[in-house]
Amino acid sequence: MTRIHVTVLSVLLHLLPATGGAQPPENPDTDDAAIGPVRVETLELEPTVVKTGDLILQRYRVRFPDLIAEGQEIIILEDRMAYETLPVHPFEGVSLEIEKDRIDDEHIWDFVYGFRLVDPTKMTYILPNFSFYYLIRDLGEDLEDAEVQQVDGGQGLVRYVTTVTDEPVLDIRDTIELGSFAGRSVFFRTMTWTVAPLPMFVWLVMLVRLARKPKMVSLEKAAEEEELARIEAQIPISPSIWEARRYVRRELRMLEDLAPGASSESLGAVQRGLVVAFRDYLRAELPDVHPGDTARDIQRHVEGGADGPRKDALLVVTSRMVAYQRGLEYGEPVPIDSPGDEAQSLGEALSRLRPHVQLFNRMMALVGR
Repeated sequence: MTRIHVTVLSVLLHLLPATGGAQPPENPDTDDAAIGPVRVETLELEPTVVKTGDLILQRYRVRFPDLIAEGQEIIILEDRMAYETLPVHPFEGVSLEIEKDRIDDEHIWDFVYGFRLVDPTKMTYILPNFSFYYLIRDLGEDLEDAEVQQVDGGQGLVRYVTTVTDEPVLDIRDTIELGSFAGRSVFFRTMTWTVAPLPMFVWLVMLVRLARKPKMVSLEKAAEEEELARIEAQIPISPSIWEARRYVRRELRMLEDLAPGASSESLGAVQRGLVVAFRDYLRAELPDVHPGDTARDIQRHVEGGADGPRKDALLVVTSRMVAYQRGLEYGEPVPIDSPGDEAQSLGEALSRLRPHVQLFNRMMALVGR
């Protein structure tokens, strides 16, 4: 028994110091005072597995007491927690909703942030924590005099798996903010469509002006063209073969009406008219004759043609024209004993040159007669 009592006594002696050392601290609210009156709870992140463009929702629950009864006020600085300015790289903030509630003397605010991942590497990312800012001021105290305090939120894990996105157009903000160039893009696009047609328009205007601009001609060139126009105006228009034949008939009638032994002046006037009429007729009858050919040139042209009734009739006309032309050049008209017989001979030659007579002669030559 003595040994049992000694053992129990020893155990009690060991337990007494441990019981005395487990006394509660003098100030139980020391940890709470170090944390502050505002506390942030980081709730579950949704979703935890994302692909490019997926919206990630993170809810932060901010709790703080109502200190109005104690003469103080807690003010949450919401403007400092805007989603555009959050340091959460490689994520970007895209939205923020604040749900405010109060239970008894405690305010409960839920900050629901929307984030989006902007890094294309497939791996697991940590959504960085950031601070919530607030003020504690006495009632009636200016806000500038109150000290800004902060409390940090928690972190969240996100697993990025693919770059495939269901959105046709994805607007992901880069980590470097370069500003918006939409206005400049519209300006330069408008300038492009305005300036692009200008060269074509200027080219058309210059072409029209060039076409309408009168050509500058020197005085010598103008005088030369004027003289040429005057000379061409003096050149009579060649008559048709029907008109030329009629002129020849008229001159032959004048020859027929001429009395035998007429004076040289009368005979020269008739032969001069016959030479002009013969030349016009032969130019119409022979298209190969040039306007500047002489009577002798025309006779050579006829002599070089094919034999036949047409050539014989043309030789009669050209021989008399050459004779009349030579007499006029020497001032001695060709004497004609019988003007009537001369006119009849030339008239018969002209008759053999009529179109229907020439056609009849060709047909006879075909049948061999």
